[in-house]
Amino acid sequence: MALVERGEELAALGRLYAESGRGRGQVALISGGVASGKTELLHAFADRAAADGAALLTATGSRAERTLPFGVLRQLFAGPALPGAVATGLTDLLGGTAAAADPTTPADLSDPTAIGRAGARVLDEVCAALLELARDRTVVLTVDDVQFADAESLQALLYLRRRMRFARVLVLLTEWALPRPTQAVFRAEVTRQPNTTHLRLDPLSRAGVAELLACELDPATAQVLAPVHHAVSGGNPLLVTALVNDHNAAVRTGLRPGDGAVVVGQEFGTAVLACLHRWEPAMLQVARGLALLGDAGSPVLLGALLDITSDAAAQVLDVLELAGLLDGGRFRHPVAKAAVLDSLAAADRRGLHARAARLLYRDGAAADEVARHLTAAERTEDPTDAAWAVEVLRHAAQEDLVADRMDLAVRRLELAARTSQDADERADITTQLLRVEWRRNPSAAARHLPSLRAARAEGKLSDRNAVHLAKFLLWYGHTDELSGTLSDLAASAANRDAPMAGQLSLVFHWLAFLYPPVVAGVPAPDNGPAPALLANPWTRASAMLDRVRFGGPREEIVVAAEHILQSCRLGEQTLGSQLSALAALVHADRNDRAAHWCDALLADATARGAITWQAVIGAMRAEVALRQGDLPAAADFATTAFDKLSPQGWGVAIGVPLSTGVAAATAMGKHDEAAALLRVPVPEAMYQTQFGLQYLYARGSHYVATDRPHAALADFQRCGELMSGWDVDLPALVPWRAGAAQAQLALGNRETARTLMAEQLTRPGSEGARTRGTTLRILATASPTERRVALLTEAVELLHTGGDRFELARALLDLSHAHSAAGDCEKARTVARRALQMAKGCHAEPLSRELLPGREPEVPEQTGRHQEPTGMDSLSEAERRVAVLAALGHTNREIGGKLYITVSTVEQHLTRVYRKLNVSRRTDLPAGLPRQLLGAVEER
Repeated sequence: MALVERGEELAALGRLYAESGRGRGQVALISGGVASGKTELLHAFADRAAADGAALLTATGSRAERTLPFGVLRQLFAGPALPGAVATGLTDLLGGTAAAADPTTPADLSDPTAIGRAGARVLDEVCAALLELARDRTVVLTVDDVQFADAESLQALLYLRRRMRFARVLVLLTEWALPRPTQAVFRAEVTRQPNTTHLRLDPLSRAGVAELLACELDPATAQVLAPVHHAVSGGNPLLVTALVNDHNAAVRTGLRPGDGAVVVGQEFGTAVLACLHRWEPAMLQVARGLALLGDAGSPVLLGALLDITSDAAAQVLDVLELAGLLDGGRFRHPVAKAAVLDSLAAADRRGLHARAARLLYRDGAAADEVARHLTAAERTEDPTDAAWAVEVLRHAAQEDLVADRMDLAVRRLELAARTSQDADERADITTQLLRVEWRRNPSAAARHLPSLRAARAEGKLSDRNAVHLAKFLLWYGHTDELSGTLSDLAASAANRDAPMAGQLSLVFHWLAFLYPPVVAGVPAPDNGPAPALLANPWTRASAMLDRVRFGGPREEIVVAAEHILQSCRLGEQTLGSQLSALAALVHADRNDRAAHWCDALLADATARGAITWQAVIGAMRAEVALRQGDLPAAADFATTAFDKLSPQGWGVAIGVPLSTGVAAATAMGKHDEAAALLRVPVPEAMYQTQFGLQYLYARGSHYVATDRPHAALADFQRCGELMSGWDVDLPALVPWRAGAAQAQLALGNRETARTLMAEQLTRPGSEGARTRGTTLRILATASPTERRVALLTEAVELLHTGGDRFELARALLDLSHAHSAAGDCEKARTVARRALQMAKGCHAEPLSRELLPGREPEVPEQTGRHQEPTGMDSLSEAERRVAVLAALGHTNREIGGKLYITVSTVEQHLTRVYRKLNVSRRTDLPAGLPRQLLGAVEER
């Protein structure tokens, strides 16, 4: 290690050396923190003195040898400075004295006679030899780490100190800034003499750190790194050197730290431990306690944790501060803290954490702080602590859930469950564990079901937890047990207070909508919701779903759904109500609003790392995209959602992403992809839920598209039987009649198809724009030719309003065929072009292929029929429609919306119109545009 920023100290030692050379003996006591450069300073000066011809006697104190009598003294006389005969005689004398001494009773430094006659004789011999040597040249005697010197050697140094006043002797001693308690007498004896100089070494300044860095790095890098290296090391030269080594190691591996970026790695951690091992064991002990306690590490708490006095702890903290390891009583860098903690054996660390938890709880610390130690300890220190430990762990876990620290919440709840000695309490904690783990991994959460089933069988499960168990039994497909659980809850409803009875009643209504057969044989509790619960979002969602189920006013349903979504944040307690509100918007044909809210909730779930929430909301977003006719987005959302959970983790809800994926792939003509999704195993219990209905409908549609109408009809009819039996025969939910009608048309049964569509128009909820538009489209296909144009024209208007681009493309295709059958070929071509554009936008390849052969090319600008390039006859029908709407003042976007074409197509038409009519802008369009054509455009 380079010696930097010690010029003043070296100069002071030089002056003392000169004084000693003039026969005025001097003593220098050099104090400093851990690894502050005391040894380097001592060696640097010793080398200069030796080069000057001084007799150099050196020794180093050692913790391991401090009980060895005269150990340091023997080191001093082992070198070549003394004449051979003198050195040998003194060594023999010291050896005999050491053998006779009792190491368990060290000499009393305050009593010069305490070492006995033999010791006194040794000291006389030693002093005589040194003073004789000093007649010819200056004697420099150095002892590094004098705080570890044995008591007999310290007595000898004091003996010499009193006899060297007029001798050419310089004694250099280094010590810790805060010496061991046993060194107090020695230090007092040394420093009270007038010819003693006390030098204190401060940590390196920022400039000193830069100077030290410059010895290993280029000057520019050294200047850039100096501030951060000084901040991390506290000016401790050993730590600065370790940081340089970490930096160089990073560079050798190809890492190029940015400007001012400090690399703190293994070398730094090793240097921290080296600093701690250089002093008393108490230093490492206190450092470990501080690393474990963190911000709570006060001297009082450290003392209680480590069974030492608070004064002793405070003194060690001062040493650590001076050494540069701490700043304001806290570790300067996390790597230092981690290195200290890692030096603790696992069992010892757990024991300290358990004890810290108890001390912090006694002092009223925050639950999270106490729980941190309980979790790390993996146990409580005393079984009698179980009650408060469980309470603290549960409170801290709740804080973790609010902050989305899921892993930590699970660990704390698991420890609480293991610690609890009450069966009811354990069941409550296990229920919470199931709910929390489901949020991130439903497959892992399923392991808690057996213990909850057992608790329910033993009567240890509260009604509130039984309700949660019921929902998870359904998710995992345990419908038989679910029925029993609901029956038990319904049977005892009369014995509950009003809020609980009302909530249970609402749960039954919710299940009746989403999972009808589960509650079919269970009498719903006849306890209306308490008035206070009407403000609860879940309560409002349940009531709203009832209105959807029984065909309530769509406006009220949409308003209620929007209110729920606006009023509550995504969370474990609100997820069900928010999903219900989204479902209500979908069933009310407000897919635009459903898409908006899905995107917002999905972003929130992603930011909070809630995997299951992302999967469930993503699956619903896929369904919304499908209902909007955005087939690529529907496929992407469905795939992303499906991949977030394992098939087992999805439970019965697997039907949602699978059905959407199958439907989107089928519409895009990717029948192999759809078939692959249909080969994914699904639980049989899924067919007893709404998810099963969606799955059957998607599979049936795939069968229709792949020429298997009989298989398709079987799926659609099964879907209809289930919906009718469950009293949820809602076309907005699953339009099974529409699917069955298409299968019947494929089989040539036009009349049956027409009857099915007529029935669908009478069902509750069929008045929605998308649902009614799709129904009219299929009805037109099954109707006589003369009725088709009118029916399809209305269907197109409705589907445009409903926002389903795929269904709109299908309706436009059918309308094109209807116009062609009616002999209006020009309209047929115009509508076909719109249909093709819409189909391509949806990536509906089968529709696009069907439309391409019938697509007519653009009419050339100059033909035999159109001889006037600037007249109205030169415009095609599409160009005339665009021109009329432009003349009325409509924007390009508004024109595109009215004519179902893109803005780019509008711009292209207008460019040709301007050229043909010889105008430069829409305000120059002639006023004589045909009024009859204008009327036709406005009507459409």
